Amino acid sequence: MMRRVRTRLLLRSCTAIFALLAAVFATSPQAVSGERVKNRITHVLELFTSQGCSSCPPADELLAKFADQPDVLALSYHVDYWDYIGWRDTFGSGHNSERQRAYAKAFSNKMIYTPQLVVNGLYDMVGSHVGKIERMMKKTQLPAGGTAVSVKIQRIGDSIHISVGPVQTPPGERKPMLVLVNFADSAEVKVDRGENQGKVLVSTHPVRGWQLMGMVGSDGMNVDMPVSSVLPDGNETYGCAAILQAVRKDGSPGAILAATQMEIDPD
Repeated sequence: MMRRVRTRLLLRSCTAIFALLAAVFATSPQAVSGERVKNRITHVLELFTSQGCSSCPPADELLAKFADQPDVLALSYHVDYWDYIGWRDTFGSGHNSERQRAYAKAFSNKMIYTPQLVVNGLYDMVGSHVGKIERMMKKTQLPAGGTAVSVKIQRIGDSIHISVGPVQTPPGERKPMLVLVNFADSAEVKVDRGENQGKVLVSTHPVRGWQLMGMVGSDGMNVDMPVSSVLPDGNETYGCAAILQAVRKDGSPGAILAATQMEIDPD
């Protein structure tokens, strides 16, 4: 009798454990497909930074903390204009510097600087000023203006599909643009020269490239691209983000209307 009781208890325990494991794997995107998607983003934080800038490491560390939040898309745009000091930024890009200059035009800034953080395309500030960043995040969140726009991303086999719902633009205003950003998960880099000589710097979501996919109107937009364009050879986790952003009358970037993010683990 005791053996039967123990057997029944053991079977119940095993059943409970299997049920728990099944629930865990069912709710974990990584366990099923190796992708993690953020579709309900309320804040897009764009940090313009450089491995050659001694003021940037605190901002880099702060961005890493924000990136862990489920409703935040955090991106590190490494610029190239500090390379002359003695260290060539491993992620530095003139294209990233162009995006920062476009924001400078939008904000009527006379100069560009690092570390600069832009919140939802609306406000810019020093990227290490945590108090001001948090205040600006409370002040604004997506969807801007209370009008939700659908932007979704998903992997279908060897392709990535991005869909944007219809957008009604008032007469006389420019249509918003869809921006595609490719980024690495994170990276540690030992700096041998320049202002940060001897330091090991950690970059969160360093941007590897970004491009304008087109303007979105009343018909919406659908984009398909190969996974290989986001996931290069190697054993690192990479990702992409789709950002729908308003365009000001002068052509400079405006408020971010919606965004989504996907991280992909190597196969």
